[in-house]
Amino acid sequence: MFRLLKYVKGYRVGAVLGPLLKLLEALMETFVPFIMSKIIDVGIRNNDTGYIVRMGALLVFIAVLGWIFCLSAQYFNARASIGFGLNLRTALFDTILDMDMETVDRFSIPSLITRTTTDVSKTQTGLNMFLRLILRNPFIVLGAIIMSGVINFKVMFVYIALIPLITLGFYLTVRFARPFHEKIQRGIDRLTSFCRENIIGVRSVRAFRMQKEEMKQFEGQTDDLFLNQLKADRIAAINIPLNTLLVNGCVILVLLIGSSFVNDGNMKNGSIIALVNYLFQILLAVERTASLVDSFNKANVSSKRIKEVLDSKKESVPAADSLTVKVPSKDANAPLVEFKDVSFAYEGSSANSLSNITFSLEKGETLGIIGGTGSGKSTLINLMQGIYPATNGSVRIDGADVKEYEAKDLRKYFSVVSQKPLLFAGSVRDNIRFGNPVADENDILEALKASVSDEFVFAKEGGLDYQIEYGGRNLSGGQKQRLTIARAFVRNAEILVLDDSTSALDYVTESKIRRYVSGKSTRQSTKVIVSQRISAVMQCDKIIVLEDGLMKGIGKHEELLVSCPIYKEIYLSQTGDLEEAES
Repeated sequence: MFRLLKYVKGYRVGAVLGPLLKLLEALMETFVPFIMSKIIDVGIRNNDTGYIVRMGALLVFIAVLGWIFCLSAQYFNARASIGFGLNLRTALFDTILDMDMETVDRFSIPSLITRTTTDVSKTQTGLNMFLRLILRNPFIVLGAIIMSGVINFKVMFVYIALIPLITLGFYLTVRFARPFHEKIQRGIDRLTSFCRENIIGVRSVRAFRMQKEEMKQFEGQTDDLFLNQLKADRIAAINIPLNTLLVNGCVILVLLIGSSFVNDGNMKNGSIIALVNYLFQILLAVERTASLVDSFNKANVSSKRIKEVLDSKKESVPAADSLTVKVPSKDANAPLVEFKDVSFAYEGSSANSLSNITFSLEKGETLGIIGGTGSGKSTLINLMQGIYPATNGSVRIDGADVKEYEAKDLRKYFSVVSQKPLLFAGSVRDNIRFGNPVADENDILEALKASVSDEFVFAKEGGLDYQIEYGGRNLSGGQKQRLTIARAFVRNAEILVLDDSTSALDYVTESKIRRYVSGKSTRQSTKVIVSQRISAVMQCDKIIVLEDGLMKGIGKHEELLVSCPIYKEIYLSQTGDLEEAES
């Protein structure tokens, strides 16, 4: 957890003052048994009322002062730990936004959510406990030992012998509980993933009446989580009764030793009471330390998981205030996009998703990519954008390998509509401007018209100010697709990528959008159209045919009908036009 302490930045004053004030509170507390012993041995024994009143007033003053120190310490500790959680959560979110996709896949989205929420909360709680008790508890124990020595030097050694035994108990607790805490956090990752999957797919679960089966799986995962939590808590729970037994044993020993000293006239009754009170102060400090150890153990496991994310591979995010391309090593004579013998395999996969892909795309050309599900179409687009690095071969933009670009510069080339339409909670206007923050009202209206979105946007209350709910759930699938297309149009980047982005649209709407894409307003843009529909790509300058990650053909529509059996088969299955296919 100490590796993350730099995120206390901005709250360091509180992080220092909190423990110091707790230390002063502990100092006040250590005087109480000693003053009580004086009241008994001097005031009561000598029947000195004035002395008793003075000492009583001193106790009240110490109590009030201790209360002020405690209240102030709690404020500063809470402020520092909450600020730490804020900074840490912000740093995590920023890192995840900058993270390359291979790293996102390796962690998985549910795990990243858990690390940003549950792990940060546990680390924040651990820091709060640490600030509250790190100086206070050791000082209470040390102060009790010193004050016992002031009262009776020989009895002090009983206290000293107690500390190593308690320390050993804490060490064993940390050692044996940590593996279970690690299993707990991994279990929370799996449970978050399972819940997310079922909540997103709740309609399918209900449609196939799989509620009972999914509930059994949920109960199985929660049972595993429960058992690991129970084992960790059992280990932690041993500490308190064990330490209570040790301290109470010392109480008996002190009473035995103290009574012999009283009988011999070497100690007074008030001193024995003070010694016993100091032992109970140690016991209370030990119990609080046990809670600190358990909380710190959880925080340590969580902080390790957080550190893994913070230290992960990142890429820079495109600048929001500029869409101009600044690349230091462009080649004016090179194709805009060029793949040279490119192969790619996802991490952990033994088989390539793409193999030996070679093609080029000149500025202003339109490239069509067609193939069945799982043929590698979207993977090819991701490689083009540098989202994943090629396993073999090279992907070049303007003559430079995409690996040489900063991500923010490479992304400026592309305006992308992905397979799955994603909208954010907010107004229609804000969602369109997500593609280009400097777009004015005319740009937005033109993009809505080009994507055939204006007809439903302005039919809704508020028009451009109509509020889209989380995930666009108050829109149909086709409406969401049209708005994501409008968002890509308003960006007006050099390369427009439509990745199977009209699957939810009817043929009339798709035809209108296709006419805009091929029209004058986008004639200067290079287009990449990924689709399973032959009608979407047949007018392209080049068409790539993919099957199982292999490029089975490349050329124009008419050429592929003759040279590529797979393309001909797709054409016939969708159009039934045997005459053109055979001509």
